[in-house]
Amino acid sequence: MSGSTARSVFAKSLLKDVAPVEIEFFEAYDATASDVDSRRRAGTGMGLPPEVAGVLGMVAVIVGRTVFDKLSEWAISIGGEIVKKFLVDSGVQRLKKWLKAPENSSLAGVLTAEGRREVLAVVERDARAAKLKPEELDKLLKSVAARLDS
Repeated sequence: MSGSTARSVFAKSLLKDVAPVEIEFFEAYDATASDVDSRRRAGTGMGLPPEVAGVLGMVAVIVGRTVFDKLSEWAISIGGEIVKKFLVDSGVQRLKKWLKAPENSSLAGVLTAEGRREVLAVVERDARAAKLKPEELDKLLKSVAARLDS
């Protein structure tokens, strides 16, 4: 599976978790997220277009792609301080396996507590920038946390 396909699979899984009634819009959300990706840096909370404000499903897709990209960055930082800080000792190879097929692999035990907090902080920054309601933010954070732990 290509990286962009795996990234879309992960984003779609978050959409199913938090806004299943919006699943029919996934292709449109994914296309919009591709455009957003070209104008922002992962986890900055910047660059979200105003039309996604308050749209939980769209934000879930953007956040899913951002989380996937952040984890990809960590996977290629082999030997660096990032790996030591955010990934457990045996986590790099397991993370690479997950990045290839997120629906067939697990992230459980791959991230350190600090790595998990960093990913969830990225999610929270983007969700707040998108002006999600508190209960939607909570739902999205729980979904991402569950995916990091399973």
